[in-house]
Amino acid sequence: MSKTHLRGTRAMKRMLSGILLTSGLWVLTGNFSSRAQTPAVKQPQQQELFYTYYQEKIALKQRNDIIVVAFKPEATENNNSPLYLKLQQDFRRNQNTSNIEIEPLGKHYALMKISSNSGKSNIMQLRLSQKAYVDAILPVVSRREHTEEIILPNEIIVSFDEQLSRLQKQVILQQHNLEIVRPLRFSTNRYVVKSKTVLGTGILTVANQLYRAKGVKSATPNFIQLGNQQINREAKQAVNRVKNSSKVSLISQQWHLNSTPLRFCLTKFASNVDKCLNEGFYKQSVLSLPRTDIRATEAWQNSNAGKGVVVAVLDFLIQWDHPDLISNIYKLGDASYKRRGETNGWDFANNDSDTRISQRELSVFASIFRDSYRLSDKKLLEKYADIPIVRQFHISSQKKFNRTNKKDIAKTLRNHLRSEVARLFHGTWVGGIIAANSQDAEGLFGVAPQASILPVRVGKTFYNPADGFTTSIKSSEIVEGIDYAVARGADIVNMSFGTSLPIAEIKNTIIQAQNQNPSIVFVAAAGNENYSQVVFPAAIKGTVAVGATNINGNRAPYSNFGSGLTIVAPGGDFSMGIGESVVSSNGFRGGILTTGGTRIDEFWQGISRKHKTSWGSALDSRGKYIRVEGTSFASPVVAGVIALMKGEDRQRLLSRDEIISILKQTASYNGLTLSETEKESYRRMVLSGKVPPQVSIEQYFFGNGLVNAQAAVKEVQRQLNKNGK
Repeated sequence: MSKTHLRGTRAMKRMLSGILLTSGLWVLTGNFSSRAQTPAVKQPQQQELFYTYYQEKIALKQRNDIIVVAFKPEATENNNSPLYLKLQQDFRRNQNTSNIEIEPLGKHYALMKISSNSGKSNIMQLRLSQKAYVDAILPVVSRREHTEEIILPNEIIVSFDEQLSRLQKQVILQQHNLEIVRPLRFSTNRYVVKSKTVLGTGILTVANQLYRAKGVKSATPNFIQLGNQQINREAKQAVNRVKNSSKVSLISQQWHLNSTPLRFCLTKFASNVDKCLNEGFYKQSVLSLPRTDIRATEAWQNSNAGKGVVVAVLDFLIQWDHPDLISNIYKLGDASYKRRGETNGWDFANNDSDTRISQRELSVFASIFRDSYRLSDKKLLEKYADIPIVRQFHISSQKKFNRTNKKDIAKTLRNHLRSEVARLFHGTWVGGIIAANSQDAEGLFGVAPQASILPVRVGKTFYNPADGFTTSIKSSEIVEGIDYAVARGADIVNMSFGTSLPIAEIKNTIIQAQNQNPSIVFVAAAGNENYSQVVFPAAIKGTVAVGATNINGNRAPYSNFGSGLTIVAPGGDFSMGIGESVVSSNGFRGGILTTGGTRIDEFWQGISRKHKTSWGSALDSRGKYIRVEGTSFASPVVAGVIALMKGEDRQRLLSRDEIISILKQTASYNGLTLSETEKESYRRMVLSGKVPPQVSIEQYFFGNGLVNAQAAVKEVQRQLNKNGK
């Protein structure tokens, strides 16, 4: 990503594209491919590639310019140096393969970029199959009309009918030459299985045949998607800490909670916004500006602020020990069914009890972060010469820069490295938006400052010199994460990631959870591709699909809209200052302010004080607080509003359908603005028949409107009182 913008689900390739959220969910994790009997199976040249989603065929195309190499586990353990380096050396001895790029994807895998020439690709795979340390060659596919990179491992997620016996399941697997890798945790009748005879794209055929077998609910390859990351006294105290502080709280900059302070200061004091906020000029103003926020501060005054509600955050790194988060983190206690070491959620990417950054991850990413401060321009550009953001300034294939000033390139690179490392903590950003609760009134407050966060980590981020930062999420991690959240009693599940690939097992897991618990609510990012339909899993029926707006009440330019959109909420927009023009000095103020993860001491070792200035979208030098944008962050805003609603319904008497109905009814189009481009686009879509005339232009771009926390909480209270609940 060449800009320093921290877009959520763009962070997940316009998640991720969270896939997040900033979308944006955001490489290879676990041991996804055990050894098979043969390293590769040659596929027919004209084979139709697809997988089954219920009764629908989802067409895929194979990438001929990229493959993934899986190394044998014993070879990985017995070699002191990474095996991808050995692979590089082996291929560079051959002059005909000197232009092949080999990049590490964690310890056990490597990504190979090769010529799209099919003959060369076949020769390459043959040579790889002869390497003693290579376990398997895995194809990379994408959905037609999309650019996603999806690894196709020799694994299938299969869901069996409940009434099948263990023997019957085994018979079905034997008929398809499959064996169980492991059952999915926190699930029943769901397994990860592998083929004993087939690799490559042939696994699609096996999965499709298995899907049609009697007794099988669904069967889908275990895709790995890549991306280039108050009435209550206590609630009143949280609000009063803000009111009574002698210093100005950061809440005045959290425009998604109350847009009045920042909108006024940007309008009247654009050259000195900080002074306006610090001295509270907006308090004496008679200027009336439309509200573009969710009216959270008003909702706090007449609610429990989400007390007693558990919101599961399925996401990347969640630093639950952040000072503004730690008091609101879910604690499992002494339950007899807990997993070894489990206290504050679970990490399904690494299969351990800590969703925070690991020491191994810290050693890699802290070093990169420190380089951005400590290296000279020359050394920095030399060390990171091959990553895309620097390579674009090279002349042809030579490592010579064009006329662009090297100092400017180095500055861009520094901000890029800092921003990419900050993106690791996507889950920390999401958690802060939902339930941050500053204890000293100088920090941040989430939408529901008394709710509890259940951290559920899915997905990993890797770095390699040739390709920069890469993220991935396995389908099985999402399934297990959802089932875990349900098992731990989550009231709300936030999913700030998305993809164009619908996965039957994920949909089945969500539907099962909805059927078993009529009050649980799933909230998901609509996606950051500016498409006229929402991404998966936001598109699943019963899920609240959330689009993003900016401080001016416009649809954020990246936000998906149209089919499937439920509602919109503030998601941030770095390109906007105030009005229609771009105000570069105020651009970052258009983001959503939340909790960051780079405050950890290891990131700052050896960095002198003179270098510690705010950077990129960080509010402070360490990135304790950071501004973000994306539907990845509109989604947790709505999850927080639902937590406020459920906080009033202590006995969970209102069903999911009733909660969502209230959410829609109390939303409105007040303060929202349509551009002339959107108006013209809508007219064309109606004339062409692509949009029914009964769908209004506001509904097309904003769903049911901008969420209103104050009105939603009042309506919940009214309905409970009316029905004597």
